[in-house]
Amino acid sequence: MNEFPSIRSFLSQYFPVFMGGIFASIFTLVFAVPLFFDSYFQDLPIEDNAKYSFLGGIALTLVVVHCNFMIARGRAQWVRPLAVLLGLCLLSVLPAISDQQHPLIYSLSLLFPLLGLLLLNSKRHREMRQRLLEIRHLRQAAIATRKKR
Repeated sequence: MNEFPSIRSFLSQYFPVFMGGIFASIFTLVFAVPLFFDSYFQDLPIEDNAKYSFLGGIALTLVVVHCNFMIARGRAQWVRPLAVLLGLCLLSVLPAISDQQHPLIYSLSLLFPLLGLLLLNSKRHREMRQRLLEIRHLRQAAIATRKKR
């Protein structure tokens, strides 16, 4: 592609889907991690449950942030760990229906990973990753030409 749009048109076209994917991933962790600890570690005291939920949520949030940062830098392959994380959150929450969880919390913890996976697989997100990859190649070519001088 020879002609790149301005930053304003690029952001107006791709920023909503990029941020939607980030927010869907974060809300997935907000609902799935405490539900996971509440369902699978029922004998854990409430203080430890809250502590491990918080620490696990922070660690997984750092993974989400790093993956999205790498996607924004033009490394499209970093969408795979993000999709795996969303899939694992979905699969870990599914068996929790037998634990009589609150229906709203359970449904939201199923909705957000599905929404995140839908956004990551959308045409616009794939176009954005392709454009960011092209921009990274142009940036690397410009750096290589500058070093040759």
